[in-house]
Amino acid sequence: MFGKGKNDEARYIVAVKNYNETLKSLKEGDISFPYSRDIYLKLLETQSMKVDNLRELKKFIKANKKVVKEVIHYWEGLITEGYTLVNVEYNEKTPAIDHLCSNDTIKFVCQV
Repeated sequence: MFGKGKNDEARYIVAVKNYNETLKSLKEGDISFPYSRDIYLKLLETQSMKVDNLRELKKFIKANKKVVKEVIHYWEGLITEGYTLVNVEYNEKTPAIDHLCSNDTIKFVCQV
């Protein structure tokens, strides 16, 4: 998925509700978040992989080096609620990723 030069410690999985509409609203400035929308745009632009259907979920889980039986039920639940799971890179120290993604539209799921 990534070259050996990539730092997996800066890779995260976030869940984005209605991904395409949210991204469009962010670009147009129609949606507000606790932090600057530029931070969220930059975060979503770093996405390297995403999944929004149950058929591709196991492949996504394995590609992100997670154990299927440990995360499958939670991640299936997020997808059925309309979320898209996105693998993103975030290197900033402030705001922390779990604070940045702690709302109903973008949720922090885990570190890769």
